[in-house]
Amino acid sequence: MKSFKAYLTESARTFDFRVRIAGDLPDDVVSKIKTVLEAYKLVSMSKPKRLPIQETNEFPNMGPVEMHIMDIALQYPTNDDVVRSLIAEQCGILAACIKVTPANSPYENILAGKEVSNISGGVVLEEPDMKAETVPADLVGDARIPSLIKELEETRKYEYPEAAGGKTGAAKTTNDIPVGQSSPIGTHKNKIPVPQKMKAGNGK
Repeated sequence: MKSFKAYLTESARTFDFRVRIAGDLPDDVVSKIKTVLEAYKLVSMSKPKRLPIQETNEFPNMGPVEMHIMDIALQYPTNDDVVRSLIAEQCGILAACIKVTPANSPYENILAGKEVSNISGGVVLEEPDMKAETVPADLVGDARIPSLIKELEETRKYEYPEAAGGKTGAAKTTNDIPVGQSSPIGTHKNKIPVPQKMKAGNGK
């Protein structure tokens, strides 16, 4: 039976990157890069591989340039932009002279000659005639019209649902309020009291 340490070692995951640096790379810069990457727990770092001076697609604006390649493995999670910025800021290298890519990225796979395969397992670039997926005949052209009309008829009844309680009655205005037949001006007179018929004061 395996020990816990063995299981822990097997399950440990590393974050692998390939670092390309254009220009001269002194030994003290390499040691600085190792020190800087310790912030993300550097697991391994390969010896810089120097390529001959030539024009390269990694640095297209520099013309013929010397390039160094290193493979690094980090234990703590990070991404290529962070690694690139960290090396540029802490090691005094121009960011334009540094290119960092994940080791298993499609870019690295293409450079290594590993093309992306399709679902059937063959290499897409090896197929002389690209075949498009077949589309059902009732989904295109004039054959689509009857099914489209049927769908519109089914959804039409949901456009204007009937409100609860039925239709709302028409609103009333002041013109609909009933009015009297007599004029409000000069029709009703105030009653004038007759002094003779008024009761006297003091109970008389």
